[in-house]
Amino acid sequence: MSKTFDTIRRAYTGLSLIILNTALFLVITVVFLELIAGWLLKNQASAQNTAISLSETAYQGASWKDDFFRDIRAYQANGGGGQVYEPYSLWKNPDFASKTFNVVAGYRKTVNPVYKQGDSVITVFLFGGSTMFCVDTPDEWTIASQVSKKLHETFPGKRFEVSNYGLPGFVNEQEAVLLSKLLMDGKRPDLVMFYDGFNEANLKVGPTKPIPHGLYEMYDQIHRSIKERLWGNLVWKSSLLQLVMRSRTQGSKYEKNPQILKERSEAVCKHYIGTIQFVQKLGAEYGFKTAFFWQPSLLTTAKPLTSEEAALKTMVAASNGDCYGIMHQTVRRQIFDNPAFSNQPIFDVNNAFDSVKGAAFVDYAHLGPIGNEAIATSIVQHLKSSGF
Repeated sequence: MSKTFDTIRRAYTGLSLIILNTALFLVITVVFLELIAGWLLKNQASAQNTAISLSETAYQGASWKDDFFRDIRAYQANGGGGQVYEPYSLWKNPDFASKTFNVVAGYRKTVNPVYKQGDSVITVFLFGGSTMFCVDTPDEWTIASQVSKKLHETFPGKRFEVSNYGLPGFVNEQEAVLLSKLLMDGKRPDLVMFYDGFNEANLKVGPTKPIPHGLYEMYDQIHRSIKERLWGNLVWKSSLLQLVMRSRTQGSKYEKNPQILKERSEAVCKHYIGTIQFVQKLGAEYGFKTAFFWQPSLLTTAKPLTSEEAALKTMVAASNGDCYGIMHQTVRRQIFDNPAFSNQPIFDVNNAFDSVKGAAFVDYAHLGPIGNEAIATSIVQHLKSSGF
């Protein structure tokens, strides 16, 4: 009996050691993989998300170039490639302070003139995706800062306070939600402008599996499957899971069937019109004017391209297909060439670069300082010609 007991005891001890060693091995492996994943994410952020991009010529001669590249690398190293959860509108950016690149309360800083106490100020809100956030330029060269500058030059007797609510990955429906939140928080703009188009095509039309907004798969997978808050926080902080989720969204395949692209473009255009009507009703209720701008991309502009821009356009067109062109054609047909919208403050700024000879693009959607200035000029010209 004692021999049998001793045999069971030894087997139990051996099994316990195996389980303990296995658990210890798994813990060490996970910690090791977590460290490797963190290192990879840090290197991806510095390599992929900094302003040092294919169109290096976009920054030639800029006195702020070295300071800006240093600041943007620091921003990425401090979590600038990630987002901070924000109820209902889903995310905003982590705050950051530096000489040339600043994010305050989750939104990009806009350079506005200093006003005297008692001045009457016109408050302007700008919404959009990463092309409005403008990670590729310093504070003074974002679209929002350039709009502020051009407004003061065009309307010298007025004072404007421009705020940039552009967020990477945002689509126009999200921007309307964010506007609604700002209104509920008591903010009261005089003019609200939206700058959209690329994310609508790149996320909702082009991919073989369209998604409603940026980061959708991450939010869907995590919030659908994880219930406990503690576990959820651990997952959000896991470099390993972030790397896995990022790998699931990278290398997206694009739809090449023209009929499918046309059908999706029609649906996106319908939603875009619905968002415009919703925002205009908010404007009527809260007393602000509205304006909507459909942005250019390297695939839709008639700009005289530099050699770098032309090479990138050829590469992107081969991989991504014609989703941007078909989306733009649909919007032109449904809105800009439609008499029903002829008196609406909706503008196509794809021609903003027609006379720009230098490098405007830093990739196939985002712009350098020359591009942002040209867009701001076009926006303000449209405001003036429409009777603003």
